[in-house]
Amino acid sequence: MENNYNEKLMSEGTTYTVGMNDGCIMKDVIYTGTKQFYGKTMMCFETKKRSEITVNPSYFSFSVEQGTEMNEIIYKQGKEKAWEN
Repeated sequence: MENNYNEKLMSEGTTYTVGMNDGCIMKDVIYTGTKQFYGKTMMCFETKKRSEITVNPSYFSFSVEQGTEMNEIIYKQGKEKAWEN
C-alpha cells in the first residue's frame, strides 16, 4: 500500500457544504484553493454572491460534495487547459 501525503481533499471549482468543529455549517460554497497566511495553509471558498471565506484547516470538520455545475473557477480552469494544447 502506497502512502500519498499530497492527496487533495477537495477539488477546485466544486461546490460543497462545509462544517466547522464549532457546529457552524456553510452551504453551497465553491472551493477555490488554498492561500498562505503567516506560513499556514488556509482553505479558501467563495459564495454564490461572490463573498470570500477563508477557513483554518484546524477548525475544518467535514465537507459534503454537491453536484458540480459550471462556475467561474471551472470556466477559468477549462480556458487554461485549452490554451495548453
